[in-house]
Amino acid sequence: MNEAFVLLNVDYKQQQNIIEAAKKIPIAKAVKTIYGIYDILVILESNNMQDIKTAIDVDLHKIDGINNITSLIAVN
Repeated sequence: MNEAFVLLNVDYKQQQNIIEAAKKIPIAKAVKTIYGIYDILVILESNNMQDIKTAIDVDLHKIDGINNITSLIAVN
């Protein structure tokens, strides 16, 4: 199973909408509010690395209010 930990900086006024939209991504296993440099953590899991790439490059990028995306891909 491939995993990606995606850290988001978001517009605070849209944070709840972003969380709800991220939860709708089929391979999103968890979406959490976090404190510190980043605002939201999205954990993606899939057997297919292309699905993870699509979730980041397409699904997350089309959500309004995300200012920055940092992706951490776990390697087995």
